[in-house]
Amino acid sequence: MAAAVATMLDSELLASFPAEHFTRNDPYPWFNFPELLRPEAFDALVRDFPPLERFEKHVGIARAHGQRPHDRYYLAYEQSLYHAEEDGGGAVIDHQELAPSWQAFIDELEGPEYRSFVSRLLGDDDLEQRYAWHLGFRGSEVSPHQDALEKAGSHLFYFNTSEDWDESWGGQTLVLDGKRGESMNPDFGDFASVRSSSMLDNHSFLFKNARKAWHGVRALDCPEQTFRRLFTVVFEFGPRQPTLLEKVRFRARKLAGR
Repeated sequence: MAAAVATMLDSELLASFPAEHFTRNDPYPWFNFPELLRPEAFDALVRDFPPLERFEKHVGIARAHGQRPHDRYYLAYEQSLYHAEEDGGGAVIDHQELAPSWQAFIDELEGPEYRSFVSRLLGDDDLEQRYAWHLGFRGSEVSPHQDALEKAGSHLFYFNTSEDWDESWGGQTLVLDGKRGESMNPDFGDFASVRSSSMLDNHSFLFKNARKAWHGVRALDCPEQTFRRLFTVVFEFGPRQPTLLEKVRFRARKLAGR
């Protein structure tokens, strides 16, 4: 295995990024970062992305509110949401099994600079993080949805380049606004505004879970055996769980379709 890059994340950008560029975005806080990873770090992580044989294929798994399944290949870091340890744990990879580049990246994600950056943008310094790798394939999609209440936000790191992916194949995370009707199972055409983010050549997408945080990914139109490569950092509420009032308000908004 090749040695890891000395520093993976752009420390200067983490420290200096203006929070208002994130918090003032509509219809919820989000930002599409170019080169949050140092170029040489991005190249190493693309090269060392976990191989397909480590993933499990998810097809037809039911989702809340009856949305179409989020079909994909999935690999969890250390513990899977989909399997108990007693039934084998599912597709899981431990820290020591990762290439040095990925070990260094996750170490930095758990370090003080990145944690401070996330806390500053999401407005909470007591969040827990979990990680997973996704491979999207031809026809797979993420139909419009809001994330579960337990999530404070997510940071999506994309690992495709202009050399292996054509933008016409899709894969961009879409920021959705102006939902028509009260359905919690809308389609893309049910939104007045659909804004596309960039996913190629060292882009990442950070967003805060909020009452209007609708997002999705249209069905991929890539060739067979070509994959949308994604690494997700999910932020969940830690010891300070959402209050009962926050839960009631959040669920009321969902029922109202807002």
